Amino acid sequence: MARVNALLVLGTRPQFIKSAPLIKELLSRRSRVSLTLVHSGQHYDPEMSSVFFSELELPRPAFNLHVGSGTHAFQTATIMLHLERFMKKSKPDIVIVPGDTNTTLAAAITAAKAGLRVAHLEAGLRSGDMTMPEEINRRLTDHCSSLLFAPTRTAFSNLTNEGLRNNARLTGDTMVDAMQMALPSVIRAEEDLLRAMQLKEQNYVLVTLHRPSNVDKPTRLREIVLSLKRIAKETTVVFPIHPRTRERLRSLAAYIRRDRGQMRIISPQGYIETIALLKNAACILTDSGGMQKEAFLLRRPCITLRSTTEWPETLTGKANRLIRDSRMIPAAIAQARSLSIRHKRFSNPFGDGKASQRIRRILEDELSH
Repeated sequence: MARVNALLVLGTRPQFIKSAPLIKELLSRRSRVSLTLVHSGQHYDPEMSSVFFSELELPRPAFNLHVGSGTHAFQTATIMLHLERFMKKSKPDIVIVPGDTNTTLAAAITAAKAGLRVAHLEAGLRSGDMTMPEEINRRLTDHCSSLLFAPTRTAFSNLTNEGLRNNARLTGDTMVDAMQMALPSVIRAEEDLLRAMQLKEQNYVLVTLHRPSNVDKPTRLREIVLSLKRIAKETTVVFPIHPRTRERLRSLAAYIRRDRGQMRIISPQGYIETIALLKNAACILTDSGGMQKEAFLLRRPCITLRSTTEWPETLTGKANRLIRDSRMIPAAIAQARSLSIRHKRFSNPFGDGKASQRIRRILEDELSH
């Protein structure tokens, strides 16, 4: 049977992680898919980009568009212009776009306009919050895709309700595949990591923040930092800082240094280190969609500093709690630390770790005849 020529376009840290097991599956000997990787360059900081290719043992992309930073319109338009030229030359059978970033939307629109088929990895997610750029990106991408890989039954239902059932396939979540792939390395690394950071298991709070709604307004960010400093008087707060957040915090540097107690602001961590820190934390405070899900899979209580989530499955059994008022952070963390969800029996709505295999077979069946 004929081989399938697929182009996978990615450009941000979450996309590298969720795509890693699929890339390995498509490059395996059993695959009938010829895969070309394109990096948009949306994340270009080595801590958020190149480190993940080496850590996840991914092949270097065939092309890097080097889009860099800029407004949403600039990033999207620049990626589209570069990709249009590349797609005309390479003429892939299908363009695979993971997630919900500007890279995702730009690649999907460019491919659809060129008459190419689009496959959306992690399709059907909905938070209902149209002020989030990610919500706009994922909705528009779904509606110009011809194959929609839904990670959960909720996502599949969302696609059905929007008239996209014929294009939707329930596959499970490739993030489960990625975590299962990484756990042996995490288990080998975690003891040394905790020792090096002078941390004790379930005796610290892990914090990640990067969304504009939390970090772009100085008043909002100052309130969050104030809450974290209150927590750090009683327990260690580990805060791997996203480049975006680091930039915003520069104006608060002197404020942060004063009486910050046990708050440790550290550089962004690789995937193995991040999962190790998450696995051993007492609880997690985040505004990341991926971190909510990873916390759920590892049975760590999570507080999400948002009013909505695209992963409602994580709210099961109080495993995840949404809050908007940053003044509630200390009380929410105290409550989360008192929860014992590690041994609770939740059904796993995210799949069995074989999503990448299913997606490979679907691509082969749909396109190779």
